Amino acid sequence: MPNSENPQFCIFVDGSSRGNPGPSGVGIAVFAPEGDEAVAQISKYIGITTNNVAEYEAVIHGLKWMAQSGVKRAQLILDSELVYKQIMGEYRVRSAHIALLMKRIRMLQSDLDLTVTLVPREENKLANRLAQKASKKVKVKPQKFKQLPM
Repeated sequence: MPNSENPQFCIFVDGSSRGNPGPSGVGIAVFAPEGDEAVAQISKYIGITTNNVAEYEAVIHGLKWMAQSGVKRAQLILDSELVYKQIMGEYRVRSAHIALLMKRIRMLQSDLDLTVTLVPREENKLANRLAQKASKKVKVKPQKFKQLPM
């Protein structure tokens, strides 16, 4: 949690896909400054997609929560090294559909005071649980799914 001199919300995000691609969901857990319990928990099914897309969608949903709630300062916490390094500019985005997701993230974060933090998976358990719960909301027959270009 952040120090009391510089309080900010902590927004834990995670994406989950059962199959790659497969039924997918996002999980977001929001903690207020000085708070030990989540003030918001989001578990949302997002359709059939890949795990990477689900991870990006989790970031987007976390940023949308900030905009809707009027929160301008936060620490965004995720466990996807790929998404973290692409957001931070350490890795290039090569696929067109991920580039569109990245563009949405850049637009949403433009007016925010946002710190992005990479944590081990064990430190992102609540968001992970929420994402997995969402990906299991829809029952599908075992089959292979094809990711369509956006």
